[in-house]
Amino acid sequence: MIRLSPFSTDFAASKRNFFRSTTNEYSYGSRSSTSCKKSRLSTSCTLFGSAFSPTQSGKTYLVACTSNGLICVWDSTGASTEPIIRVEATTADKVLYDVQFIESSGDTLLVVSGDPGILLYKWSAFLNAMDNLIDGNVVLEPIAKFKPHPSPSDAFGEPVEINCSSYSAVDNMLYGGAGDAFGCYQWDLRSEKLVGTFGGAGNNRCSGDYLHDVLSIPNNNHLVLTAGEDGAITFWDGKERKLIETMNVQNTMNTNKQSVSWQVQNKGFGSTQQWSNGSNLWVSSMDNKGDWLAAVGGSESGNNMSLRSGPNTAGFMATWHLPTRTFNSGSATRESYNAITYNQNLDSFVSGGNNGRLTFWDSATGECTGRSGCTPSMIYTLSCNTVPSMIVAGGTGGSLDCFIDRVKASNFTT
Repeated sequence: MIRLSPFSTDFAASKRNFFRSTTNEYSYGSRSSTSCKKSRLSTSCTLFGSAFSPTQSGKTYLVACTSNGLICVWDSTGASTEPIIRVEATTADKVLYDVQFIESSGDTLLVVSGDPGILLYKWSAFLNAMDNLIDGNVVLEPIAKFKPHPSPSDAFGEPVEINCSSYSAVDNMLYGGAGDAFGCYQWDLRSEKLVGTFGGAGNNRCSGDYLHDVLSIPNNNHLVLTAGEDGAITFWDGKERKLIETMNVQNTMNTNKQSVSWQVQNKGFGSTQQWSNGSNLWVSSMDNKGDWLAAVGGSESGNNMSLRSGPNTAGFMATWHLPTRTFNSGSATRESYNAITYNQNLDSFVSGGNNGRLTFWDSATGECTGRSGCTPSMIYTLSCNTVPSMIVAGGTGGSLDCFIDRVKASNFTT
């Protein structure tokens, strides 16, 4: 989901180097010293994952995870711009990339992905901690931990991270997209055991050896989608862990160029308006509205790798019909995108990336319908809430912008 280094092929290591530079029991207070706590909070961080909690007793909370190992929780009404609590989920040199809420066996669970693997918390532990708050920083123990296979990089302090997760309530399976050769991990939430892996380089039918996103659509024949560095969206039968189809985004858009809107012209685009062989597309994020899938990502010119995260990097947004797996529409854009989500109230897909603004797309036609500026210069996470209607966008600088419809209403800080 996160791309930072323009040169290295070891993306997991380069992410961590970047950040170094720039049961249901809990204890109140910090496991670290006061000076260490202040150091962690004063260090500028990046927000990679965010989610709204289920509404309980009329209250909805906003949760986000950071590049320095914190889980932050805010009152979504904006009563305070600072978190109610900060949970130290891991050491400050470990990065958290994704959070989501799931319902399993009658419990509301918070799933947190990152360098430690996947951490599973009971949301009730967070609510109890906020009700009995003594110090804004708390330590909560996860009820379960899911880790990828051991890697040779472990010996050098560079464990394989889980970039994203997705949950299938139909069969209680948890999927994690990893930065290793095994690709997508599948765990049984009941037994807490690894069922298997698929989509990795070892299968010779993969989204590269680095997955940015995984999306489970259980009501569609246990469908699981993976996407990553090779610029492909791969369809899997999650129940059998069998490959269904791989769609290369670059080839698909070139083949269907009459259905693609080209919003930028540079060396990556010829007069025929199609991606050149050196464009090297990557897919960073996916979301769906029923039978419609939207995906975003970026490209890099084979002649200028330094533009990978620069302001002139080209990107794309494209949509497909899931049951038939047919291409619907696409846009080639000046900016690259890191995140996309569906907003029910606007009936729009919303994307964000390296241009520091939200882009809104009509869910039926895939056409751009507007943009809104954001505080973070690089957006990595987007989340939507239906009631009340809110969109949050977070990324660099350790802050989240809150939008009511398309208008920025408030800002949350870590």
